[in-house]
Amino acid sequence: MEKGDLVSLEIVITLLREAMLEKASTAKGFLIDGYPRELEQGVRFEKEIKPCEVVLVFDVPDDVMTKRLLERGKNSGRVDDNEETIKKRLETFHNITQPVIDHFQDQNKVRKISAIGDVDEVFKQVEKVLDEVTKEDVTLKDAQVVFVLGGPGSGKGTQCSKIVEKYGFCHLSSGDLLRAEVASGSERGQRLNEIMEKGDLVPLDIVLDLIKESMIKNLSETKCFLLDGYPRELEQGQRFENEIVPCTSVLLFDAPDETMKSRLLERGKTSGRVDDNEETIEKRLQTFHNITQPVIDYYDKQNKLTKISADGPSDEIFKQVEKYLDSRPW
Repeated sequence: MEKGDLVSLEIVITLLREAMLEKASTAKGFLIDGYPRELEQGVRFEKEIKPCEVVLVFDVPDDVMTKRLLERGKNSGRVDDNEETIKKRLETFHNITQPVIDHFQDQNKVRKISAIGDVDEVFKQVEKVLDEVTKEDVTLKDAQVVFVLGGPGSGKGTQCSKIVEKYGFCHLSSGDLLRAEVASGSERGQRLNEIMEKGDLVPLDIVLDLIKESMIKNLSETKCFLLDGYPRELEQGQRFENEIVPCTSVLLFDAPDETMKSRLLERGKTSGRVDDNEETIEKRLQTFHNITQPVIDYYDKQNKLTKISADGPSDEIFKQVEKYLDSRPW
């Protein structure tokens, strides 16, 4: 600092981590004030320490901020509380911090607080946001989640329907949730539609938010959830368990490629789906094996994986599912 150099981000993140660990046993949460100032700071923090729950943006017009700082400057003694410097500081803030706001807005983590009025009135908005965040954290702690894996044509969708019918689990599909959000016409749905129209991947943070919100919505009916076709890759599973709740178990519907291919080709005769053709099916199967095998290996090592032989009539397959589900307290 004496040389006028920037402090390295590694040191800043280390100091933040150490301070959080020191207070972790007594703090209910952490407010990181004025951070991140630029996008890399936020990305690195979430990757190396913990994903943030929410981003509070105190939104004030430039003229109001200028007026406040000039008023403060009358007795603060600060050399930067003058009109010319304030203008530069505001420009710097907008140029550097707007990409941060946009990044977290895409993850549906930004909550804008209108900070023009009375301090107490502004705080009422803050209370509302924080009450929502803490409520979500508490309500899902007892949820029991089963990840349901299987290749295209493994019959996992059929088996999920049977589980719902007999055991009353809530069946969630990330694809269905994304499509429903787009169809709703919400602000988030419009952003999703733009992302999908460009052919870009939907950020995992949005997928996790949709799953979490749907779980909370259905919690009054059941605490048991089936996540159909999730996680497709390892990061999805790890992020879900870190940010929502650890999964109880993983059901893998294991069928030979030839069986899955035969089922999909048969379905293609009447489904009208453009991906139910031999060439596309081969690619989908290969993608499934390449991406999902690390997920299977990961949960197998944790002793959470149960393989269901999915090569046969659906009723025979379901008998294996029943045997597993009946052996556990739900």
